[in-house]
Amino acid sequence: MESFYRLAPPTNKDCVFKKEILFSTEDLNKLNEKRTVGLQLNSEQFDSDLYLDDLIFKPWGYEYRTYADSFNDMWHLKISPGQSTSMHCHPRKKTVLLCLEGTANFYTLTETHALRTMDFVLIHKGAFHATENIGDSVLELVAIESPRNKFDLVRVKDKYGRQGLLYETQTLERKLAAIERIDLIADAKIRTNSIDNKYRFGVKTGMDIICRPDEGLIFIVSLGLNDAIAQDIQVFPAATTPIPLEQDNLYFTIGHNL
Repeated sequence: MESFYRLAPPTNKDCVFKKEILFSTEDLNKLNEKRTVGLQLNSEQFDSDLYLDDLIFKPWGYEYRTYADSFNDMWHLKISPGQSTSMHCHPRKKTVLLCLEGTANFYTLTETHALRTMDFVLIHKGAFHATENIGDSVLELVAIESPRNKFDLVRVKDKYGRQGLLYETQTLERKLAAIERIDLIADAKIRTNSIDNKYRFGVKTGMDIICRPDEGLIFIVSLGLNDAIAQDIQVFPAATTPIPLEQDNLYFTIGHNL
């Protein structure tokens, strides 16, 4: 197993990740260490863990859900300058981090790599990672998680003392735009604007994206059922020419509010 990342080979949809973090021998050893002392992995209860639709406090900033359905979960993270996430992994889900704005160091157990605006990284199940804001402004990320399960979390190192602790339950009172059900997917809900109205989020068909060009578009993420079942997160930068979209497929979109 590789210890860090490689460029992903083109798939049949021509989606190439700038970084792909593979599950390594070091990750396996660390998870085994945690398992010997007791590894607690919870599962999100969609009908009762409704506080996850609120603004979640983090010692490094905050995060909030922008989209969710039975398979996918999208979160907007704001990491303050000089702060960082814990060194953690998700043993049961894949994650993609999209960098909307900022400068960061992205860490695995053995390596450090730069993360800049418009970079995106695919993190496989069980691969430990941490993200540190090394810039002078807020680091803006979107996390795409498949399958949906916010409590799939193992922390091994944390500057705020959260190693070994479960996902946060503290919420902030700052007002968020409402997260609402959408017609296109019966089990889905979306928050269409970021907390500061800098970004907008939507769900569109491939045909709509192709036929109605949007100069503010940044990233496009497939919501296709085949991709969801395979946990194959498909991300397309809007600058890709041409964007290889399926006309009848549904996509989550991220754009600037112009």
